[in-house]
Amino acid sequence: ALGMSTCAQNVGKNDAGAFTGEWTAKNLLDINISWTLIGHSERRTKYGETDADVAEKVAKCQDAGLNVILCIGETLEEREGGKTDEVNKRQLAAVIPKVKDWDKIVIAYEPVWAIGTGKVATPEQAEETQAAIRAYLKEAAGASVADKVRIQYGGSVTPDNCSELITKPNIDGFLVGGASLKPTFMDIVSKVGPSKMVDMWPKFEEKMKKEELNESAIAAFKYTYGVLVSGADVMLPESKLDPVDKLTEYDKIREKPDPKLLRKTLILKLNGGLGTGMGLDKAKSLLTVTEGNTFLDLIAKQVATMKKEFKSDLKFMLMNSFSTSKDTLEALSKYTDLGTGSDLEFVQNKAPKVTASDFSPADWSAEPGHEWCPPGHGDLYPAMLGSGTLEKLIKKGYKYMFVSNSDNLGATMDLKILTHFANSGAPFMMEVAERTDADKKGGHLAKDKATGGLLLRESAQCPEEDEKEFQNIGKYKFFNTNNLWVDLMALKREFKKNEGTLPLPVMKNSKTVDPRDKASTKVLQLETAMGAAIQCFEGASALVIPRSRFAPVKTTNDLLALRSDAYQLTEDFRIVLAPEREGVPPDVKLDGMYKFFDAMEKLIPNGPPSLIGCKKLVIEGPMSLAKGVVFKGTVTVKNTGSTEKELAAGVYEDKTVEL
Repeated sequence: ALGMSTCAQNVGKNDAGAFTGEWTAKNLLDINISWTLIGHSERRTKYGETDADVAEKVAKCQDAGLNVILCIGETLEEREGGKTDEVNKRQLAAVIPKVKDWDKIVIAYEPVWAIGTGKVATPEQAEETQAAIRAYLKEAAGASVADKVRIQYGGSVTPDNCSELITKPNIDGFLVGGASLKPTFMDIVSKVGPSKMVDMWPKFEEKMKKEELNESAIAAFKYTYGVLVSGADVMLPESKLDPVDKLTEYDKIREKPDPKLLRKTLILKLNGGLGTGMGLDKAKSLLTVTEGNTFLDLIAKQVATMKKEFKSDLKFMLMNSFSTSKDTLEALSKYTDLGTGSDLEFVQNKAPKVTASDFSPADWSAEPGHEWCPPGHGDLYPAMLGSGTLEKLIKKGYKYMFVSNSDNLGATMDLKILTHFANSGAPFMMEVAERTDADKKGGHLAKDKATGGLLLRESAQCPEEDEKEFQNIGKYKFFNTNNLWVDLMALKREFKKNEGTLPLPVMKNSKTVDPRDKASTKVLQLETAMGAAIQCFEGASALVIPRSRFAPVKTTNDLLALRSDAYQLTEDFRIVLAPEREGVPPDVKLDGMYKFFDAMEKLIPNGPPSLIGCKKLVIEGPMSLAKGVVFKGTVTVKNTGSTEKELAAGVYEDKTVEL
């Protein structure tokens, strides 16, 4: 695969020192920038850089060990005067004596008259000029140099002309300008980059079209697949980040809540997960939580309560998956005021699994459904676009969207936050919470050192040598709760700017094509995360919220705690920690044998134990809990045998109990 490196657009010609506004070669290397352009036409024409200046810069980079892309090329006047070869030779002649290590030099021929003008040299013209450049290198620097130095072409390269240009023997690659800022840059990569993209993408495209996936879904996967085959470095080392110190806190919001904003606001719940981690074959949101209510029941009742309180037609929708749509709509059919069909849901896309060995589409004829996977909740954005949901909402006057996971019952519509978001003018806002020791291995919020913008760093993006700092909760203080606020018009503008995609970071998960058969073909599942979009919006912000707005249910540990008296159901159908808990949930750790929902139910056949006074509960071995069990403080209950035993009713406080 093709590696990825960072390149500066210019470098100073000084050694290290106080040269305000300049970056030396050493400065660039210190921040992990390994390449720089030198001699770009704009530096020569607009800033008066001479051939001698360019040569001096190359010398400094050679001394420091910084790689150089040396730009040469003629103006329109020089070309029309028949001086193309003369100009290129003159510019090269100044530099050649300064080069000690040709492995650190790439030459880019950029006809100045073609840059950003839409004009382009024909493949024959470009080849003729670059052949002359190589011939001069052979004459002036030797055959070995001429043979190994890469010569790029850099004059208005586009997806339309790149395929023919790259076939020429003296064109070794491209210096792509404006086209590199557009998603169609991946079309250039697919045509001239790694052969896997060239060979395999048409197969993926055909497969997705056969499944009748829309253009937005195909474009989103093309982007993620292009990132995979390009070998793009997704790592975020410490050198690229700054910590986030100051953020607005929920308790410091002073705006007066404005109920009128509810008419312009969509509540969206992500509901595509089957809860397979708990052994379920249905939506996790259909699990009973408390007093006979499922997650969906509580969400529907929360929306109904707010509609009644503010006399507002509050809009509610779900992003379901193909697996959850039918059961979910049936469960919500009794709440007629929520809406039906496409007015209530849009469906998450699916993505092809990628064969790990050769990056081809996964093939599993025994069960073709296993050839597909969810593309991660970052698919929220292309799914909204491709389904027409985004445009419909905007046309109906909706401006804001609050999105959260359906298993996070703490994530309710908060008028105070909505008003703050609307008044801030931010295009995107993330609710974050303060990290604790329990959160230190999870992703965190940070600032991009280069742009100052906010971004997320996940554990998979952290180099091994930076793990200690990654887990430093005093430095990186905040994590993403996945409660997000989005300006719908800003989202539409980003799609237009990026030609129908959002350039989200790509996560690569290694699996087997049949998750139940570990001997089946190894595959890669490509996913994106919706919170990572914070880096796509200029001016995006974050809000520090109380932990009560983050109560997700990911495991049976979480579910057991949520069902206990450590949590209470409020009159507006929110589930909150009991006041006695002082904002700290009980830490429940069940034996692996209780990983699945059915097994957890057998552990508590008489209902959950009392955990209102429990700090930590550990359950080890086969057992069931009698009615009337109360845990306080830190308690461990063990059964080292293989036969199930019952823990009798009673109060167990700060002790280890062996059955």
